[in-house]
Amino acid sequence: MQATRSQWWNILAGAVCLTVWLLALIYAHTMHPQVADEAVHIPQIQDFLAGHFTASAGLAMLPGYHLLVAGVMKVLTLHSITSMRVISAVFGLASSVFFLGIRRSLGDASAFIYSSQFFFFPLLFPYYFLVYTDILSLALILAAMLLALKQRHVIAALILVASIGVRQNNVIWAAFLPLFFLWPSIDKQSFQQIALSKSTWRTLLPYALPIGAFFGYWAWHGSISASSKVAYENPELSFHPGNVYFFLFLFLVLFPFQAWTGARKVFSTVRTKPWLAFVLIGAAASIKLRGSPDNYAFADYFLRNAVIAFVHGGWARYAFGILVVLGFCSIAFTRFLLPQSWLLYPVCAFYLCSYWLIENRYTMIPFALWMALRQVDNDAAERWTMAGWFILSQVFVWGILSHRFML
Repeated sequence: MQATRSQWWNILAGAVCLTVWLLALIYAHTMHPQVADEAVHIPQIQDFLAGHFTASAGLAMLPGYHLLVAGVMKVLTLHSITSMRVISAVFGLASSVFFLGIRRSLGDASAFIYSSQFFFFPLLFPYYFLVYTDILSLALILAAMLLALKQRHVIAALILVASIGVRQNNVIWAAFLPLFFLWPSIDKQSFQQIALSKSTWRTLLPYALPIGAFFGYWAWHGSISASSKVAYENPELSFHPGNVYFFLFLFLVLFPFQAWTGARKVFSTVRTKPWLAFVLIGAAASIKLRGSPDNYAFADYFLRNAVIAFVHGGWARYAFGILVVLGFCSIAFTRFLLPQSWLLYPVCAFYLCSYWLIENRYTMIPFALWMALRQVDNDAAERWTMAGWFILSQVFVWGILSHRFML
């Protein structure tokens, strides 16, 4: 059977992704010095390989990622830092495969091309080649979402347990998934009908396992942070809006076509409701980007810290506030493939507020789920976005692996 034009485009997109992935991996192999937080993660994996199963005092998250990487390396008799980076890069490929599965499950005819775009998302691509926990965490959440879409909630819940072993606050997604899949029933049925439905409990009960595991660990350990020495950097039961503001700013930067479409809709609304302009101006004036003490150090190396230092006060602060409000108004007009996808917004805000440190890495899962569930309205805009991301992601790989800057 002769391949169709769309199939040839899929083959080409897949070949480009794998080729660039391999070239970036080869480039990472030439860069031996550790990058930023790799100085914590690499020694932890090496300790596990040597049979020393004591968590590092500098490790805030549970060592699930480190145990998995060390286990794979032990089975394959590997020992080098390059091997760790290859394993992490495979997690990056897996995240794109799960993303593709989600789009196909939702009936997206252009799922492969759109997944190729996701593969080059600039906030993801550079981390494929670093010994960081974030890409495995993302892959597990996307895998759980895909399985939940296929009504395999027990396996999805087990994967979420594993994801909590990588990053503890992934428990938030264990609460999100049952809410997301029960919402159509909640929206249409009475509480009694929902409570008596067997399908409700088949969806709900499995997710009690990851939630119970999280609270059980918290009660036993006495702290969410794995190490008490760094617990002060991760204050519990406190909320910090900095990452929400940063997320909306990044949306405006990375999705310019979608942001412009949303902004035009906002301006049209303001014409008919002028009072809304005062609300938006007031919101912009109240925004101030504040992070943890780490966000005010090494601004010459960490790009996020440079942004925070630049918009800390004066006219730059108010300009940043306007951009954040525009980002909020733009993303609010997103159309989704499933009507209950709006639930992402409050849950993502809660998730982002759980971090004190402002970090672009923390926006990975919110952006990935939003991209997985949104409706693509303008194919030309998506192609231009993909081209821009391809260039930007390669610049980031070069800058990070050559130690010129870090995101």
